[in-house]
Amino acid sequence: MGSGIMEITTSLQNTSLFSSCQPKELARLIPYITLKEVKENEYLFRSGMTADELYFVKEGVIRLVSGNHTVGEVSNGFLGEELTAGAEYYISDAIAVSPAVVLCLPRRALDSLLDAPGVKSNFLLALLNRYFRTNLVQSQIGPMHYPVGSSGSGSIPGWICAFLAPFLIMFFGSDLGLDLNSRLFLSVFSVTIVMWVFRLSAAEFIPCILALLSLLFLGLAPPQVALSGFASGSFFMALSVFGLGTVLTSSGISYRVILIILKYLPKSRFWSAFSIFFTGLLLTPLVPTPGGRVSIMSPLLLDMSEALDYKPVGKEATQLSAAAHTGVTFFSTSFLSGSAYNFLILGLLPLQVREQFSWEYWAMAAAVTAVVMFVFYMIMIALMYRHGAPPRWSREQVKAQLAVLGPLNMKEWVALAGVALFVLGLATSSIHKVDTPWIGLAVLYLFLSLGFFTGGNFQQDINWPFLIYLGGLIGIVNTMSYVGLDQWIGAHLLWMTNYMSENFPFFVLLLCLGVLIIQLLIPYGTTVAIFATVFIPMAQAAGINPWLIGFIILFIADGWFFPYQSGTYLLFRELTNKRQLFNERSLLTFNALTIGVRLVAIFATLPYWKLLGLA
Repeated sequence: MGSGIMEITTSLQNTSLFSSCQPKELARLIPYITLKEVKENEYLFRSGMTADELYFVKEGVIRLVSGNHTVGEVSNGFLGEELTAGAEYYISDAIAVSPAVVLCLPRRALDSLLDAPGVKSNFLLALLNRYFRTNLVQSQIGPMHYPVGSSGSGSIPGWICAFLAPFLIMFFGSDLGLDLNSRLFLSVFSVTIVMWVFRLSAAEFIPCILALLSLLFLGLAPPQVALSGFASGSFFMALSVFGLGTVLTSSGISYRVILIILKYLPKSRFWSAFSIFFTGLLLTPLVPTPGGRVSIMSPLLLDMSEALDYKPVGKEATQLSAAAHTGVTFFSTSFLSGSAYNFLILGLLPLQVREQFSWEYWAMAAAVTAVVMFVFYMIMIALMYRHGAPPRWSREQVKAQLAVLGPLNMKEWVALAGVALFVLGLATSSIHKVDTPWIGLAVLYLFLSLGFFTGGNFQQDINWPFLIYLGGLIGIVNTMSYVGLDQWIGAHLLWMTNYMSENFPFFVLLLCLGVLIIQLLIPYGTTVAIFATVFIPMAQAAGINPWLIGFIILFIADGWFFPYQSGTYLLFRELTNKRQLFNERSLLTFNALTIGVRLVAIFATLPYWKLLGLA
């Protein structure tokens, strides 16, 4: 079977229409190719039928007929080029003159192939040459359909909340001890949150722009504070991540890696999902930023979904996406090098405690929570996505795809070197003291200077709306600190410390609930900073190891309910949304359930922490 597939792809590559295709594009096409036998005088398709497949006549002869006029006969050539032009319907009948064997290429398999230089224009030229002399009018081709940008439809309850929230904050805020600037800031930010939660705008960055404009017009912060997000390391890190992801995808190295994995992987949905989950887990201690892990994992996820022939938004693709997202985020707090915020907590610890928590001891102290999370993940992923079609790939097909790809080309070697440099730079950041955003920016510069990431890629493949959203959100958070709202929040949390020594499990419950509630209003990093600066200094006086308080804050704050709460998820969604890969409602439901898993993991680990002398 493998040799037959290679023979087919070789014959396709030798046709004039596909001659300009790279081997990686034809390799991606292999899983979608199906054979169809057509009997003599049988119709392959009829005029007016939905043009959802392109056909290649491998054996026999197919006649094209429009009305009473014979357009021509095709042998060893293509039929159904209408779909390559964006037409919705076939414009003629295709009848077998003799028994024929045709290759069927579905529309969704051709999207990336048609982007290859010259391929689409070759098909359009072939279509025009075939039908030009038949005097067919344009109306016969049918309407062309192109994607149209969507806009936020909004909702009446959402707009009501957006108008009411500022009035309630301004009216009742003074009774809570908020000064005028804090009330004005909360009024602006409340409208922003309502617009995000109810999706009252077409994109997440629009409420950010509204908030920044309002903050500047009201004079709540100078421009260098309100707009500081656009000069932040996070902004440039995200910029670098998009560039790295583009080079990984366009070079084809990520697709090759997935094919190698599939070559040795048992054929089941479980093992496919587990392999990409485990890959994310292995990356966690090596790449200390969730965004960096997402940038490496997203191309692998997209290519694995394509190689397994998973339908976009289907249960299988959503399960695979949940596994990938969970793998790169679930264990960020389990390793000291899993997140930059872990080092923030480490820096807040007293010197003696800081020296105790080396990389190895941190991992040991967090081991039970990691095991509980892993077990519950396996149960949840099996229950939520237990029904679904098995993967359709075969080992022979994978071997044929690898044979078509051939040896590594120069662009793949450069992409591999870029990833290796990126990972090495992040893993050794404690030695060279260069911040992770500048490592990513240096790799992006190398790609640009070497010509592997062009100016056109910089305009088209960088997700500028997301970058505007990210920069705006960071500016909003910095403005919150500027007006002193974080200090007000910290002062109102001090009452919880009474339970730290008297009833520690109850304190842990209050701490977890407090983190989850506050994080609905402010981002992850600010939540961690506020709670850590309030409770870590008081832990030793209560007989609790300060690391334990910091770890619980990190662990719970890593959970979230709504997309706007997690910059990592938004980056993951943007990087994978090119193909509308997963069902977001299902993935968000899965993620919300993991909040309960986090709570269970903490309380299940309390005896272990007591055994270690931490609690």
